[in-house]
Amino acid sequence: MELIPITSDRIEEIAESSCASQKSRKRVRRKLKESPPCKILRHDALPEEVRVGSIFENKQNMTKFFCSLEINQKVEFTAVRSCSKRYGLKCIIDKCGWNVRATRIKSSTLFRVIKYHNIHECSVDARKSDQKHVTSNFISEQIVEHVQDKKIEVTPAFVENEMKKKFGIDIGYHKVWRAVQKAVACIRGTLKENYQILPSYLHMMVCKNPGTYTSIKRDVQNRPVIAVDATFLKSKYHGVLFVAVSKDANNQIFPLCFSVVESENNEAYIWFFGEMRKAIQICRELVFLSDRNQSIANGIRKVFPEAHHSICLYHFEKNLKQRHAKATVINLFPSAARSYKREDFNHVPTQKIKSEGIEFIVDLKKRTCNCLEFQLDELPCPHAIAAINKRYLQKSDYCSNWYSKETWLKTYEGHVNTVGDQKSWDIPQNV
Repeated sequence: MELIPITSDRIEEIAESSCASQKSRKRVRRKLKESPPCKILRHDALPEEVRVGSIFENKQNMTKFFCSLEINQKVEFTAVRSCSKRYGLKCIIDKCGWNVRATRIKSSTLFRVIKYHNIHECSVDARKSDQKHVTSNFISEQIVEHVQDKKIEVTPAFVENEMKKKFGIDIGYHKVWRAVQKAVACIRGTLKENYQILPSYLHMMVCKNPGTYTSIKRDVQNRPVIAVDATFLKSKYHGVLFVAVSKDANNQIFPLCFSVVESENNEAYIWFFGEMRKAIQICRELVFLSDRNQSIANGIRKVFPEAHHSICLYHFEKNLKQRHAKATVINLFPSAARSYKREDFNHVPTQKIKSEGIEFIVDLKKRTCNCLEFQLDELPCPHAIAAINKRYLQKSDYCSNWYSKETWLKTYEGHVNTVGDQKSWDIPQNV
C-alpha cells in the first residue's frame, strides 16, 4: 500500500477542522441542556412549540407537522436526508436559509430537533398556491370529520372550497376525489377489506338473528356475491345490485332480499331467484313485476314456473315515449293499463265509459263486483262501498287481511340484532 505524505500545513487544517466540529457539537449539546424539558409533540403541535431540543413522537408526526406548516406558509421544502435515524429538510429555494435537522433518540421512536432555522428568506414571488405536499392523504385527514357528519354531503366541490378557505390553495378534481375515497375508507374500510370479511359478517348475522337466511357464492376470481334485483354499482369492483321488494299493509315499500352479482344475465338471475325461493314462503298466487329485461323473465320462468310475471307500467310507458309513440296512444295508455275488464280495455280507444246509467252487481258475501276491481284488488271498489254504506256496515270488514293493522304490525314485529364489534366475533375456521 502506498503511503501519501501529509505536510504540516495539512495536519494543522485537519486539527482546526476537528476542533471546530467538536466546538459545534458542544454548542448543540449546550443548547439542548439549556432548553427546558418539553412535552412530546405530535403532528398538531403549534409552530411556536417547535425549537431546538423539541421532541416529536415519531418521524411520521414530525413529517406531518412540517407539511402542514409549509402548506400554511405556501412554501415548499425538500428532504436533504431521510432515514430511520436522521431527518433533514431545507427550503427548495437555494438562497433561503430555512432548514431543520433531527435525529432519533436511541432505543426509541422519538425524534429530537437538533437544528432549526425557522425563518424563510425567499421572496413572496416564490410562494405557491398549489403544493406537492398537499397530497390526497393530507386532504383526507382534513375532511374525515366532515365525512362522519351525516348532515354534510362531502362532494369534490365541497372539499375544494374547504381547502381554499382553510389553506388558500387550489387543488385538482381528481386529487380531491381520491381524498374523499380515502376518507370514506378510513371510516368504513376499503371495498377489498369489506368483501374479505363478508363471510364472517354473514355468519354473525345468522348467529345473532336465528331464522335469517344468507347465501354467498364465489366465482373463479373469488369475487364474493351475496343474496338479491338491478342497478349498476360504480365502485372499484363494479357489479350489479339486485333488489327484490314488496309492499306492506300500509302500501309502503318493504325490502325482501338483495344480492351483488357481476352482471345481468340468465345465470345470475336464475341463481338469485333460486336463493330467494329458499328464503321466502311461496304463496299460491305469487306475482312478479319487473321491466322487460329478458334475463329476469327467463329466471322467473325457470325458478318460479307457477308465478305470474307482469310488466311494470312505469317502464312500459317509458318505452312508449322512447319509441316516439303518438301522443294519443300515450294519453290512453294509463286508462287501458288500469282496465279490469276486457270490454273496458277494448272501449278505451273509442270512448270513456261513464258509470251513470250502468248497473253493477255487488255480492258482499263473496266480495265480488262485476267491475272486477273488488275481487282483484281485494279492497272495496266504489260500487261495493256504496252497497256497504247503504247497509251501515264497516268498510274495513270487507278488506283483505293483507291490508289489516294486525298484518302490518306482524310484518315489523321482528328485529335485527347488530353483529357487534369485529374484534368480538368468534368465526369458525371453515367460514
